[in-house]
Amino acid sequence: MGSLSSPKRVLLLTNSEHGQANVFLATSYALLTLPDEDVEVHFASFPAIHKSVLSTYQYAKHDKPLARPIIFHTIPGIDMVSAWLRPEIALDRVNMNQARIGLIRAIRRMRLLLRVTLPWLGPEFVEIFSAIVEIITNVRPFIVAVDPAFSPALTALRYLDQGDQHPNSFRYVILSPNTIKDFAMPFQPRAQALWKYPCIGKAYPFPVPLLYIPWNIYLILFTIIVAAFLDSNRRSIQRHLALHTGRKGQVTTLNDLSLRPGRMHVKFLVANLPEIEFPLRVIPRHIIPCGPMIRPAKPLEEADPELSSWLSQGGMTVYVNLGTHVVFDEAGQRDMAQALKILLDVANGTLRRDTDTRLRGLKILWKVPGFGKDSQEESPIYSILGPDIESGDVRIVNWFQAEPTAILQSSNLVCAVHHGGANSFLETVCAGIPQVILPPWMDCYDFARRAEFLGIGRWGNRLASAASENSGKLCDTKELADGLIDVVLPPDLLPTPTDSLETLSSKMSALAAIIQRHPSDDISATNGS
Repeated sequence: MGSLSSPKRVLLLTNSEHGQANVFLATSYALLTLPDEDVEVHFASFPAIHKSVLSTYQYAKHDKPLARPIIFHTIPGIDMVSAWLRPEIALDRVNMNQARIGLIRAIRRMRLLLRVTLPWLGPEFVEIFSAIVEIITNVRPFIVAVDPAFSPALTALRYLDQGDQHPNSFRYVILSPNTIKDFAMPFQPRAQALWKYPCIGKAYPFPVPLLYIPWNIYLILFTIIVAAFLDSNRRSIQRHLALHTGRKGQVTTLNDLSLRPGRMHVKFLVANLPEIEFPLRVIPRHIIPCGPMIRPAKPLEEADPELSSWLSQGGMTVYVNLGTHVVFDEAGQRDMAQALKILLDVANGTLRRDTDTRLRGLKILWKVPGFGKDSQEESPIYSILGPDIESGDVRIVNWFQAEPTAILQSSNLVCAVHHGGANSFLETVCAGIPQVILPPWMDCYDFARRAEFLGIGRWGNRLASAASENSGKLCDTKELADGLIDVVLPPDLLPTPTDSLETLSSKMSALAAIIQRHPSDDISATNGS
């Protein structure tokens, strides 16, 4: 690819949230550690991700001492999640949850979902767009990889690609933690995207039951109409962009990529494989399944020796981590704690005398943001699990020193409970661990469905999700307890052995082996260079 004096520049454009940025961090490491290549990685994002970019370079330097430093470009303005969490949008969420009429609630849900990747106001969007155009112009990259949820960056690339705005030609690809399905739906035959695959945000099973097909079709068509004609925020952003670019700029979002992929004529590198996907009749040639892209992390024994020691002692462990943005109110803490208590009692023979001795000493590792020593005794969690916390069988932390990938590699984990984010799902699959998924919001339902379809886990709050319609109820105690017991209980103690831990673990191990054998394509190879 060139000598040390003339490296190839790769520019990575992403939001700063780890749910989107992790694949870019993993790609940075992979590019810097290519054995016979000299690559200069430029990473453009908001300040929150800068620390992780620096640590990624340190990992790369450890494995390839001559690796070049990652050059970080700070994008000004408000990041996507901060914009999304602003009070005015939070009020929309409250109003949506208070809607009593099913049709009105469904409409509000769809409109709010479209706002996730376009939460900025017009001037904010233009500020970010302009900064990205300047970064691309100054860096002059050989190739650009862009986050599909980063609308200002997609808009900037489309703007520069239209003609003579950019003095030097460059290529770009979509680099996505999303699935093949997310981008392949328009290409499925016989309009299967409408009647076979559940609309995002609905707790329907796959394939969609006959009874729900009309409603599923309506919601999907309504989403398309809203995206095209009824999104007032998008229209406002487009007006500001037109004033800034002389009407040459066109707002481009994740929804455009999913519904109208031909507009950008670009390849999509997705962190997915057909083996961990719903069945698809057609996978278009522009979608490149690369397999999971997991960023490097220090081994657990180095990052957190004390936690590593705790996990290695005693029995098996259930690992519960619902991410950073899931907030447990008192009701949610109580429901989850009671479900975990039931699991512990079953494992230790308190509720079932015939429990296999292999489960004795089962432990719980649970991340609860904001849970601290000063307030733990006042928490519903402590009132339910206090004795188990004191005995050391339950360990609750508000954050981990180690990366989730390092924890998942522990040999003593018997199950992982998470919120259904793409990274959490893929990291757990790579670790070969059965999973129970508690999706708290609409775009996470698909991974819960996927786990059950593949036979590698359970959707732990399907009934609670369908009943609450996003009212804030995370889980139901009995439903979650039953799901955990199904996954964790040894096969000879379950009424249906095919749903046992042994079967789940076997399927998980098989998938993990497939992923390890699959050679991920690098950016230059998939771009034909």
